[in-house]
Amino acid sequence: MSQLDACPKLHFGRHCLDALADLPDGEVMVLCDPFMVSSGIVGKVTDRLERYGRHYVMFGEVAPDPSIQTVAKAMRLMLDAKPDVLIALGGGSAIDTTKAVVYFCLKYKEALMDRRHIHRPHFVAVPTTAGSGSEVTSYTVLTDTDNDVKIPISDRAMIPDTAILDPEFLKTLPKELVAYPGMDVLTHATEAYVSRQATAFTDLYAVHAAQTVLRCLPRLYAGDRSDETSQDMMLAATMAGLAFHNSSLGLTHGIAHTLGAEFHLPHGYANAIVLPWVIAFNAGVGRYREHRRPELLGRYAAFSRALGLLAPGAPGGDEAAVEELIRGVGRLDKAFDIPDSLAGAGVDLDRLSGDRAEMAAKIMRDITTRANPAPVTAAQVEGILEDLRSGGCPV
Repeated sequence: MSQLDACPKLHFGRHCLDALADLPDGEVMVLCDPFMVSSGIVGKVTDRLERYGRHYVMFGEVAPDPSIQTVAKAMRLMLDAKPDVLIALGGGSAIDTTKAVVYFCLKYKEALMDRRHIHRPHFVAVPTTAGSGSEVTSYTVLTDTDNDVKIPISDRAMIPDTAILDPEFLKTLPKELVAYPGMDVLTHATEAYVSRQATAFTDLYAVHAAQTVLRCLPRLYAGDRSDETSQDMMLAATMAGLAFHNSSLGLTHGIAHTLGAEFHLPHGYANAIVLPWVIAFNAGVGRYREHRRPELLGRYAAFSRALGLLAPGAPGGDEAAVEELIRGVGRLDKAFDIPDSLAGAGVDLDRLSGDRAEMAAKIMRDITTRANPAPVTAAQVEGILEDLRSGGCPV
């Protein structure tokens, strides 16, 4: 039996922030990063709250790659303010931080009282980038800064109740905050499509999201910040989020989580570097031809054809279609000034070599690695990390 979990309620289009007028009654807590405060962007939310006569408190200390310490600080404010509504404003870090606050506050209260008597605040996600899809998923990723480990957590209680997808937020983003989250969308769509839990619904979301990335992300990066292009990318991120929330991710994310924690690479940037290599490994093409997996080769080929990357009737069959998918990702990386190797990303290669076995062990423990559609061993992960040193194209 399959199912589709299609929460939360979505508001999108111009002026959709006006949906804040319909929030449940009570105290509001807004969570965002310091830039949202210093730039005045948070005012797009707080001005409306004031206009609607709502009292709010603000936590403006969200940091990239949210840490356990940041979550603990936000929890203290939440337990003191006892908000009825939480609003997460920002990229994946702000939404992930708020999810973790919800999760740990509920766990704390469950230790003290019967769950029937616990009040969960209404959770509103307002993404300001088109990338993580966190506004529609049950996942969060925290960083244990003491051990350089990213910890993915999944729980239905963390799914927002409302998501507001306002295209205005994309119009002033710097180019890298367009490109890196956008490549995260493509990675989500690709991994969701080849997941063992993929369904007809997740395929539709994944294909549409990836098609939109190919069509809109280069335009957005080049400066086209029109309502149509911005909104389409917002919707693509959300659709890719719905796709992987209802299927799974895979080894690309497992490796990117560890590289991000170890070398402080932005998440979408790390995914963009790793994705071509994981496609090649899973499908068994190029440098990984000895691992040929016909079923996965066919799935990646179908995805490539759905994206129009191989002309109908072109010679070469499934292998050619997958190779074109890999090259297509590489072309996007090059267009967005994303390197094709860890050396190009400025990673400390001596440390990578010295700690490779330990990193591979962390990658193997990641829940996204365990969901990879192809079996993988620690030795194979070490081999991929070694290939990523000098990178290039795997086919």
